[in-house]
Amino acid sequence: MIDSFSKNGICQLLNDNDIPNPLSSSLMENIEHLKIVFKACEDLVFHFTDFDNQSGCLVYLSEMVSNQAMFEIEQGLSSFVETPNLTESLPLFILKRFPMSCGLVLNHNQTIVEQILEGNTILLIDGLEKAFVFRSSNNEGRNIQNPPTERTVRGSREGFVEDLQKNIMLIRRKIKTPSLKVENVVIGKQTNTQIRVVYIQGVASDEIVKEVHQRLASINIDGILESHYIESMIKDHPRSPVPTVFNTERPDRVCGSLLDGKVAILIDGTPFVLTVPAVFVEFLHSNEDYYDSSLVATVIRWVRFLGLFVTLILPAFYVGLTTFHQDLLQDPFLIKLAANRETLPYPVMIEAIFMLMTYELVREAGLRMPKTFGSAAITILGLVIISQTAVQAGIIGPSLTVVVSVTSLTSFILPNYAFHQIMRFSGLPLLLLAGMFGFMGIIVGLMFGLAYLVSIRSFGVPYFSPVSPARKESWKDVFIRAPWWAMKTRPAGLDIHNFHRATDTNAASLPQDKEGNEK
Repeated sequence: MIDSFSKNGICQLLNDNDIPNPLSSSLMENIEHLKIVFKACEDLVFHFTDFDNQSGCLVYLSEMVSNQAMFEIEQGLSSFVETPNLTESLPLFILKRFPMSCGLVLNHNQTIVEQILEGNTILLIDGLEKAFVFRSSNNEGRNIQNPPTERTVRGSREGFVEDLQKNIMLIRRKIKTPSLKVENVVIGKQTNTQIRVVYIQGVASDEIVKEVHQRLASINIDGILESHYIESMIKDHPRSPVPTVFNTERPDRVCGSLLDGKVAILIDGTPFVLTVPAVFVEFLHSNEDYYDSSLVATVIRWVRFLGLFVTLILPAFYVGLTTFHQDLLQDPFLIKLAANRETLPYPVMIEAIFMLMTYELVREAGLRMPKTFGSAAITILGLVIISQTAVQAGIIGPSLTVVVSVTSLTSFILPNYAFHQIMRFSGLPLLLLAGMFGFMGIIVGLMFGLAYLVSIRSFGVPYFSPVSPARKESWKDVFIRAPWWAMKTRPAGLDIHNFHRATDTNAASLPQDKEGNEK
């Protein structure tokens, strides 16, 4: 069994006498075992070397290791000179020579295989029933940069990357306390994906942390390639289209959630981090809300609420108005609208569906188009040309073109991409109800949608919290964004231990009521 590489890099010697599949003292037997395990793996390298009268071998995957790390390992081992009593002096020599990158594997072939797959280098010595592990994995990847999906005018320019260690570093650099806990989980029969569960002890609910671990442990899958694999398997309502797990690629957003008592889930190989529990209003908040003045942030939030309302019901409202409720229009506008629609062949509901589907087709084509073709410019130009041509051909009315264009633009005001997608498509059922029943259909559809949102939960927390059930002490960060000096408490409803923001996490062990007050 191998000890985990500690933060200061110093390795420890571990003893394990009851390990299955033990390592042999014969170098050739160990090499033959690895050749069987890695059969047909042409990138597995066996680099033989000599230590006094003993033979040794470095084993690694050539495409997984860093050339600089391998050079340092080989240079360090070459400095070993003839020393008597090799079996006693060699372990001590390696520990002193490689204090920052060496760990010791004792008598366990399976752990050796796992470490090779991680990109580390194994040193086998003939006559020793133990193998040395050197950290040599190639950590080259995308540099830390501004997250492309969540850009802000003011705030941090750092975004998560695909490297798990870098992402943990970005969080620890902002939350410098030993109460920040990072727990390891491995999921995936074939990929063995590294996952980290991060929370602040004394702030996050123990029940929620336990529930996160239970749901992760219940996942049985061959591989994890992106965080959505995890998201779809741990959400409370697997068939629900509504996102009940929040995802972001901004470290400051994750740190804010951790300070509110939530739990973060980091997955190796993806820049998107999951936070739970998630509530509805969270998807309408932007990280920039907390960097502007409270008045500006409040106004922008109300603009965002208006954008959500427009995205949902504007096409449905137009269809219901022109189909069933023409008496609400003023006579000059009604006459002009009737004149424009006199020669149109299809009902307004069919025209609206046609325009919305056309927009989605052009938008999807723009996303998949190579950047060298200028996808954004071609997408906008394509929409303009198609709309103008359709109006001139007498297929759709000009007023409907304006309605669909405004709806498409306002949908991008929603800061979360997953939430943006769901809300964009949620307007289609309302459009059908408006085409069949008018405004009554819109009202009934909104009532059923609201009732559903109120009924669901995210890790035991009501999805509409703190609006329903009402927790007025937390409304300072829902409809408005109160000044920081006024937000002295964390969001209610999460059953957190430390309800007051300025309280030391060590005091969270005291009994508290549901509002976080000490009993």
